[in-house]
Amino acid sequence: MKKYLISLLIFVISSNITINANSYSIYGGTYDYDDDNTTDLFGLNYHISNNEIDLIEILTINPLIGGFITAKKASMFYGGFETNIGEDSIYVNLSSSAGIYSNGDGKDLGNALQFKSEVNLFYSISKESRFGLGSHHISNAGLDSVNPGTNNFYLIYNRNF
Repeated sequence: MKKYLISLLIFVISSNITINANSYSIYGGTYDYDDDNTTDLFGLNYHISNNEIDLIEILTINPLIGGFITAKKASMFYGGFETNIGEDSIYVNLSSSAGIYSNGDGKDLGNALQFKSEVNLFYSISKESRFGLGSHHISNAGLDSVNPGTNNFYLIYNRNF
């Protein structure tokens, strides 16, 4: 899993990929760190800030889409909204998403519809790039009698287009 993460990271950083989004994030870490199903996690997010929405001129939210896969072949593809709080050099990124989950050989979360709440702390290393630490919780919000949820943490690399 680690060699795939490193290979993809080198490919994305060194390539000239053009996607209609403001930035992308690549992240990798630990899936379900506080349970018996702990495994590696790898994901990719597209942050679409050219469609930002101002809420009462206090909070700006942006759409995002993304997905992840684990070493046990669990995966989720999701879409939602995010906001950034803080200064340009250090800031907190909060997001909420809904998506379709497949447990593969990993943890059964009850049904395909799942919700993801995320908090990330970023540090800008340049005008275009940031590194961060993040965590997200995934749950079906009680829509199924089986609802164990997962807690995950990871390192993030974010880059502007």
